[in-house]
Amino acid sequence: MIDQPLLQDESVFRVGRVISVEGRRVRVAVDRLKNGSHLLYQGGIVRNIAVGSYLKISKGFTDMIAKVDGEHVSEDRGTHTHYRRSVDDFTRTLDVSLIGFLHNDTFQRGIRELPLLDNECFILTQAEFQSVHQFVQPGDAALPLGVLAMEPTQEVAIGVDAIFASHIGIFGNTGSGKSYTLAKIYHELFEQFSAAPGFSERAQFLLIDFNGEYVDRVGVPGAHATEVIAGFPTKKSYVLSTRSDTSDKLPLPKSAVHDPLFWTVLLDATEKTQAPFISRVLTSDYWDNLIPDPSALLDVIAEIICRATKNTDPAIDRQLTVNFLEEIRDCLGAAATPEFDEVIQDFRFNLQFHSMQKTFFWSSPTTWANNTGWDEFLTPKITALDLDFVTIEDIDLVRFKIVMQYYRDIISGYSNREHLGPLIKRMNERVPSIKKLIRVSDDGLAEHPLTVVSLRDVNLAMRKVIPMILCKQLYDHKKETDPSGERYLNLIIDEAHNILSTQSTRESEAWRDYRLETFEEI
Repeated sequence: MIDQPLLQDESVFRVGRVISVEGRRVRVAVDRLKNGSHLLYQGGIVRNIAVGSYLKISKGFTDMIAKVDGEHVSEDRGTHTHYRRSVDDFTRTLDVSLIGFLHNDTFQRGIRELPLLDNECFILTQAEFQSVHQFVQPGDAALPLGVLAMEPTQEVAIGVDAIFASHIGIFGNTGSGKSYTLAKIYHELFEQFSAAPGFSERAQFLLIDFNGEYVDRVGVPGAHATEVIAGFPTKKSYVLSTRSDTSDKLPLPKSAVHDPLFWTVLLDATEKTQAPFISRVLTSDYWDNLIPDPSALLDVIAEIICRATKNTDPAIDRQLTVNFLEEIRDCLGAAATPEFDEVIQDFRFNLQFHSMQKTFFWSSPTTWANNTGWDEFLTPKITALDLDFVTIEDIDLVRFKIVMQYYRDIISGYSNREHLGPLIKRMNERVPSIKKLIRVSDDGLAEHPLTVVSLRDVNLAMRKVIPMILCKQLYDHKKETDPSGERYLNLIIDEAHNILSTQSTRESEAWRDYRLETFEEI
């Protein structure tokens, strides 16, 4: 028995037939009676096929879904009569691309088979249109995002399991709403599940915010909403700044701050020379054993200074001794004494170099470095100091050990200054910024379900390395503490092209590759 309503529906929704198939690209000839912009159906208006809409191509018992990418319109120069409509004088041809198929009234993405010539094409019914825009699998919780811009009656939702169990990216032009979409997705997630049993204990989200868009706007005039994504206690924000000493600081454990990899990343250390040097310094316990004994450490410092002043190598900088003492003072920070500053001034004014005799000498009283008794004259100036190296903060302590080993290797001729000098220069430039961004603490970095780290007021050099340090620290911590995979770590990077671009020329190619490989591993 013929289904009359079905025949009526097909007669109305049919728009044309397939006339060409080239892989996924299909060309459809539109029926002349369907050249209008809208169709009348059961007393209502149905939007006719157009660019950006969808088609159903029927091939036997298989229904394929295609999207209209473009159309060609040509004038029919055949016989004209007064009884034909003006739209009948045109021939429309659509260029469509296959995007999926219907299986048990459910839309599936991908291509299972291709259409044949003369296969009929139809406008999608309401149920089929909703199936195409259905991104939630049966049994999966739905997160509503909004409605289609071209079809306000069609709601769009995504499935929690499908979207958060995989790597996702949000792409678009400037101003297209990428950040708003990101905020909407996670706002709906925390709105529905933040109070669920086990969510706070098992789910961990870290959001790297380059523009400060996801921190709460408490006290901002004209702000309609003060909480972005979520509020306390679900969210914890770290507003970092290299311009202020009173801004938030990231808590990192002592083991992380003394990790050679931490400083390798932080200082952009080269793979062949600088990274092995850092690893050698921080994995050795030589300086750690000397630091609790100030007298022994001062003896070593005096011995390095004596060796530097008796070195006649022309490649050695004549200001190396004063620079060495000033580096130690900077590492000591508040622990540096006025007596130490006086010794540095004494060395700056009295330690001279005689270019003709190519030797150092002390101007007042005049004492030559190539004479006997030089060590006995110079050493007491250092060993008489009262310095406490134990009180040095962890970041300055690592810097102190690197500085000591650097000058010892350079003066002894074990290392090339051209190879290690840039590393020390970067360290001196970045340590003040590091101390403004990081504090050594056993407090958990991400104790709340959502942790937002704002880098809006952080300088460019730190913007490059802080995200990688954070992500790698959390990733390594998860691997060590959760081998069974019962907890979930989600890393969210807004404006990810700032650190994941292969086109960046601000750093060396090797360093860029290292950063990209690190995130690729994660």
